[in-house]
Amino acid sequence: MTDSAAHDDDLLRRSQESIDEAKAAAAEVVQPDEDDLVDEGLPVADDAEPADGPAPAA
Repeated sequence: MTDSAAHDDDLLRRSQESIDEAKAAAAEVVQPDEDDLVDEGLPVADDAEPADGPAPAA
């Protein structure tokens, strides 16, 4: 095997290890339920306008 091929194999192995580590870390992440993201107890203003002004006319 040439030095280039051996180097390529090493890069491929390290890349695959990084991918495997990322997949393992992603599997450990726990996403909250959508209901947990919304606080139903907060008051909602009926006349609220966007902070950047009204929407442009269509």
